[in-house]
Amino acid sequence: MRTMRLGWLFAMLCCLAVKMSAQPSGVVQDLKAADFGPSNLTHVRIAGIEFVPLQSGLAGEWKSAGGFTRYPSNNASLWAAPLHLPGGSVVRRIELDYCDDNPTFHLYLKLRECDNQGLICTDVVEIDSTNNGCTFVADDTLNLRIDNFHKVYGLSLAFGAADASVVLGGAIVSYQLDVSPAPATPTFGDVPASDPAFQFIEALYSSGITAGCAGGNYCPDAPLTRRQMAVFLAKALGLQWSNY
Repeated sequence: MRTMRLGWLFAMLCCLAVKMSAQPSGVVQDLKAADFGPSNLTHVRIAGIEFVPLQSGLAGEWKSAGGFTRYPSNNASLWAAPLHLPGGSVVRRIELDYCDDNPTFHLYLKLRECDNQGLICTDVVEIDSTNNGCTFVADDTLNLRIDNFHKVYGLSLAFGAADASVVLGGAIVSYQLDVSPAPATPTFGDVPASDPAFQFIEALYSSGITAGCAGGNYCPDAPLTRRQMAVFLAKALGLQWSNY
């Protein structure tokens, strides 16, 4: 079939997103994973070897405890690792992987959101290794929107003991992508704010994927040629030549 309706294209391009709250930056309230953005999580692993001491003079050297797991050699210390996630994405989960055989002192992992200088920071969540053994602990109740333009994000880790009784394996941060909220004023005369595809059409326009049909309209019910479909998909997916 050489043509297809725009509704089918929206179903293909936008089925990964549904209605969203128009919250700005920071912690997003009352959002459920199944009702927001792609249903699947993308997981970013921060290995133990990526954490560095915030006070290197007090931290001592890293000592291998097998594989990529690490612990400080001489002093209980504070370590940190940067966190790089797509702007506008929503963090849903954080996990700490560890080995803990200490009955008193543990590992304490924080996800922190700081100002653009990295000076004034807020703790979004803290999890710790209170369950002994080589295992993990996670918090899957997070709703933090990433704002890379105004904020700096990172993980901080406190070693409660400076020996092999508490060992860092790494951390996992899981996020979902998102579709931006629609503007208050419609861009196209034939796509009012009441249109079910209003938010997604506005997202395509704001992303430079489409400029509409003509005369300030989008023609949402017009047939779409395979040529137009190629333009839409290539722009939306950022397709490019290899080795560039």
